[in-house]
Amino acid sequence: MRSSTIPEAVVAAANQLAPAPLRAVEEVRKGGNSRIFRVVTADGPFALKAYPGDTRDRQGAEARALQYFARAGIGHTPRLVTLDRATRMSLLSWIDGVAVDGVNDADVEAFARFQLGLHDSADERAHAEISEASEACLSGSRIVSHIQNRLDRLRAVKDQVPDFGDFLEGTLVRSLEAFEVVARRRYAELGIDFDRELPIEQRTLIASDFGAHNALRRSDGSLAFVDFEYFGWDDPATSIGNFIYHPGMVLSAPQRELYSALVAQRFGAKLESRRGVLMPLFALRWATIILGELLPDRWRHRLAAGGASSDDWEAACRRQIGKARQLLNQVTSRPD
Repeated sequence: MRSSTIPEAVVAAANQLAPAPLRAVEEVRKGGNSRIFRVVTADGPFALKAYPGDTRDRQGAEARALQYFARAGIGHTPRLVTLDRATRMSLLSWIDGVAVDGVNDADVEAFARFQLGLHDSADERAHAEISEASEACLSGSRIVSHIQNRLDRLRAVKDQVPDFGDFLEGTLVRSLEAFEVVARRRYAELGIDFDRELPIEQRTLIASDFGAHNALRRSDGSLAFVDFEYFGWDDPATSIGNFIYHPGMVLSAPQRELYSALVAQRFGAKLESRRGVLMPLFALRWATIILGELLPDRWRHRLAAGGASSDDWEAACRRQIGKARQLLNQVTSRPD
């Protein structure tokens, strides 16, 4: 059986990909990106994931990640059962768990252990088969470029959203200018080229979009990790910046430092010298990602995925601007 709201294409894909006769299909998550369906079969439940169609190969990136996890014995993640590239749907093993409501110190340590496990298990095959993470930040100038590109897109709507123009030009743009000046100066003092990409031997595998929103708490209290659509090689500093400033969860200052320290100590002085310099830029990058909700194409994408109602746009704009302001207030290393 299935709900009348389940698309026929999803039911057809479930029938095609499931290893046993289908008994039920229900949607368990709608969001801005992919949609998740619980597929119940004669052999038990599976997760059917429907990926959006855009310029990034989200399905391929996640499939390579899950195949790597299985080969390396990473654990704590779903298993890829099979996929259909034509319909952009993948069948994954089902993980019983609930949304993570609040992150404690033990959770932060679990996230850090998972990240370090990715690094420790990497081998030559991983280098050959897995590409850069989505929007990899392999140099200081790459981070600046990502931010600048998002600011340029946001300018298209700055006069359509109340009070946004001043925030964009007065806060975001000026912050980028100031943060870049400071970062370039400190890189020069450290003898590091701000524009040079990080050598391959200093890179690591990261989930990229990594936080409580992409984890499940199992009945024993442990965490399982899901959603690896942006997975790939990047600077380990990106893992820190993406985790501690992720808007999908609330971390205390000690928790942000706990994750940062656990990851940084594994990578030594070369990462330690960069991480403090780059964190304001990562915070600003996340602020511009949050504000992407204001863009019409992004909003249409969220509507299509079932993650918003058609009359929510103005409220969403106010909410996202507030989140961006709050995030920038967390930056402890202010430009000097």
